[in-house]
Amino acid sequence: MTSYVLNRLYSSGGTEIIHGTLEITDGVVHHFLTDGFEPLEAALETGEVVAFADCGISIALPKRGSDGKQDLKFALCNIDGSVSGFLRAALKDRREINMVYREYISTDLAYPSKILRYKVKSGSVTATEAQIVAGYFNLLETLWLRHNYTGDFAPGMRYQ
Repeated sequence: MTSYVLNRLYSSGGTEIIHGTLEITDGVVHHFLTDGFEPLEAALETGEVVAFADCGISIALPKRGSDGKQDLKFALCNIDGSVSGFLRAALKDRREINMVYREYISTDLAYPSKILRYKVKSGSVTATEAQIVAGYFNLLETLWLRHNYTGDFAPGMRYQ
């Protein structure tokens, strides 16, 4: 049923609404935001029900390519300053910040219809908005083969 409704929404609209939500976390503190004028209460993929605070969110999706840099740009409203203060402190302390973008169909808030995970690369905060640059996967900062072949990891190797 959900896939039929989702396909219809993406192709021609309908009476349902797609709610875009954003979770910003450093592993300890979680901020749940929804794009709109009213708060939203919905269940995460884990089954936990959370309250998403209303916030103006603008998303600029990247072009698809194979260059390893597919940056997304998020702009969040900074009216109350709660997210901007968190971002400013986390970026200053160089903490790892993760974001999860979820979409919900207004008639089914029990599970997200889309889940996208990002890692925050950089950001800036002004008096009116918080700008965040995030990516799907940071290929350029990934070790190839995922291991450093050192004497501790591979005792049979010898440096020359």
